[in-house]
Amino acid sequence: MKVVLVHLTGLGGTQLYNAQLANALAKEGNEVTVLLGDYLYTESHFPDAAVKVVRLPMAPSYPRMLFNMVNPLMYRRILEIILKEEPDAIHATFEDSIVGALFYLCKWSGSCPLFVTEHDPAFHAGERLLKRLNFRICRLMTRRTADAIFVHGNQQKETLKSQGYPDHKIRVIKHGDYSYYAQWGEDYVTVEKSILFFGSIQYYKGLSYLIEAVPRIVSVIPDVKVVIAGSGDLSEYSSLLADQDHYEIHNRFIPDEEVAGFFQRAAFVVLPYVDASQSGIIPIAYAFKKPVVVTDVGSIPEVVDNGKTGIIVPPKDSGLLAEAIISLLQNPQLLDRMGQNAYDKMRGELSWDAIARETTRVYRGG
Repeated sequence: MKVVLVHLTGLGGTQLYNAQLANALAKEGNEVTVLLGDYLYTESHFPDAAVKVVRLPMAPSYPRMLFNMVNPLMYRRILEIILKEEPDAIHATFEDSIVGALFYLCKWSGSCPLFVTEHDPAFHAGERLLKRLNFRICRLMTRRTADAIFVHGNQQKETLKSQGYPDHKIRVIKHGDYSYYAQWGEDYVTVEKSILFFGSIQYYKGLSYLIEAVPRIVSVIPDVKVVIAGSGDLSEYSSLLADQDHYEIHNRFIPDEEVAGFFQRAAFVVLPYVDASQSGIIPIAYAFKKPVVVTDVGSIPEVVDNGKTGIIVPPKDSGLLAEAIISLLQNPQLLDRMGQNAYDKMRGELSWDAIARETTRVYRGG
């Protein structure tokens, strides 16, 4: 089966998602071509020649994207590439306004079935206006033209249905594993009392609730260390981060080759989100046999087995968050069991082989 994946913009976790899906689909026997924004290309994401990558001149800025959106030559070039490939399925793995317009052109040309992945069907709290506008424009078009929409959990499916999208066009396929990062794993020693908050600093990720939980944690475990690693504005948390003795802060973008070290050194990973659809941080944690403490938001509880691969607490409750963290730090044997359970879950239901098989089945009309 010939498949074209389209990922033109969107720097971050979706880059790796797109590449892992492409590699797994090719392993499943499909002939895969990826149309990729040039600035998104990372050589290590495509380790062999099984996937054909066509790089297109895109840039990580909304003004440039708006220019491309109204540039007929860009659409002509992309459409020519797609028609030359003669695909059996076109799948946009990230949404933007260019993809929305491209779907209309593909539908008009009668090329083949169209699919799109909506990683976040509902907007996050604090999302930037331009980002919201970009997604709204895209979804006005893709939801009218797509033959099916992929989401990563049943809660996301319900969100789409509540927005008026028909049930029979929604396909739930979980987010795949990120064992990719293990290639940079070394013999790091786990710091027993170290916990990790990883990823970009954004309001919806609830960092303030973790910081508020720290004094309670310190009262029981004085040598706890909270590692915060990710880019974003930390200025609004500066007063809460006054006690530097218990924090290790890496306020920058973390390149692929450094990711393993952060996860290997942590005892476990904390995701105190106030809202979310899903998170790619969980499969990274599982890849390094690290349990997670998460909040009961979006589809996150669908990939965390409470008491087995992690602990689920209510959102916006720093007290219960602190108690969950304390309970794990005080029980290293439980941490080890949970870590192994997490790894087993990743190798099974979150494996890219299983996801590629299910995705191919949907492409074929299943």
